[in-house]
Amino acid sequence: MAKSSRNPDIAKKVELIKEVHQLEIKVQNMEREKTTHLYNRRNDFREEFRHLEELDRKLSTDQKTEKSKLQQQLTKIRTNVRKFHRELKDVKPTPEFVEKLKVIMEDIEGTISNFKQQQRLMYEELLHEEKSNEQDILALEKKFESWSQLPAPVSARPTFKPVRSARDVTKDLPPEVAEFERFLQQTGGMRGGWDDYDHGTFMKFRNKHKGKTKFLREAISAIPTKTADEVRDHENWYQEFLMLNDRKKEAIQKWRDRKQEEKDEVFNQSDSSDDSVNDEDKKKMALQAKIERERRERAGQLNSWKVQKELERAEREEKQLREQLIEMRKKEKSQERQREMRAKVADYKQQKDEEEQIKQEIEFMEKQANEDIRRRIGNKEIARFKERDNHLVQSKLEKERQRAEEEREKQKRLQRLKGQVKVHVTRDPNRLLKPTKGWEERQKDQTKSGGQVLHVQHKAVPSWRAGLG
Repeated sequence: MAKSSRNPDIAKKVELIKEVHQLEIKVQNMEREKTTHLYNRRNDFREEFRHLEELDRKLSTDQKTEKSKLQQQLTKIRTNVRKFHRELKDVKPTPEFVEKLKVIMEDIEGTISNFKQQQRLMYEELLHEEKSNEQDILALEKKFESWSQLPAPVSARPTFKPVRSARDVTKDLPPEVAEFERFLQQTGGMRGGWDDYDHGTFMKFRNKHKGKTKFLREAISAIPTKTADEVRDHENWYQEFLMLNDRKKEAIQKWRDRKQEEKDEVFNQSDSSDDSVNDEDKKKMALQAKIERERRERAGQLNSWKVQKELERAEREEKQLREQLIEMRKKEKSQERQREMRAKVADYKQQKDEEEQIKQEIEFMEKQANEDIRRRIGNKEIARFKERDNHLVQSKLEKERQRAEEEREKQKRLQRLKGQVKVHVTRDPNRLLKPTKGWEERQKDQTKSGGQVLHVQHKAVPSWRAGLG
């Protein structure tokens, strides 16, 4: 089972190493291509790219330094772990040894925790920079797209030559309205020469802070295509735009009121004509008054129509701008929700990975602890078996020693007994050829004990052999 659980880990590690190697190859190819195209000495934009080359060189140095620091930290952790493993190979059931292992484990845990904390802070900073760069890139992409959609490039403060219809309109308009129209023509329209995205972003932060000057700092950081001076100039332009727009509205209202008063005055003058004039003069005067009144009405209607068209056009542009701002806010909210969801998913994934890593570390430590316990128990059993064998061997040796001692005591007693009893035996070689006492006794009993045999019984002879001799 351990082997089967180890095989997926090994396969995963091999796959990870292979992927890292492929990424390193891609990075090397991209670096080579970048150096060839951007940092070539024969490149026409060599001077413009010199700053990028210096920045790239600095980043490469920082990367190598960071890599060296990481290798040193990992080497320190690996050394402490190997030292801990070496200590576990020779376990001693003493308080000093346990305290030593505890100190080593606390040192390893502290080093790993500090390393993980440093890496987490560094990754959070890199993630923040990545999000900021991503926003800048998206802003630039939208800026490029808006440029591609424009019919012709517009400068920051362009001057437009008014067309004939515009000159005709402003000639008959009130001074405030004409001034407002000239201001729009000279400054680039309803957005001051800016595109929809930049002006919409500017208005979003301005409305968010209700026109307070502190919104400029956020607007400057949110519009990477504009400098701080351009954003401040745009704020001054917008304030002048609001002032002239208010004047225009007041002038149009006054103009309408004045036209209504003139119309009423003409009717009153025609009704209060002199009664002394004869009927013919009255008819001529009435006809002239009617013609003049109709002419003025037509002129007023024409001017009113023109002013109304200009107002409708301005209102349409303002409405379109508001709709664009609303759509942009919705899109930004949607993107913000997506970023939050991605961040939550990334945090959840990171948390699960950390929990899995902690779980694996705990399982590894438990496994090591169980192995240590089994090793200590095995060492204790081995020591007990050795002690038992030594005891048996000592017992056997003691018995052998006692047996040998008893044998020596027995021999000593026999020697002492032999020394107490003196036996003197004479040697007689002829005794070997003489009969023994037992033989002589047996020879004494060979006397005759039976009488004379008178008849010897024979076996019976069959009848068919009788007489055959």
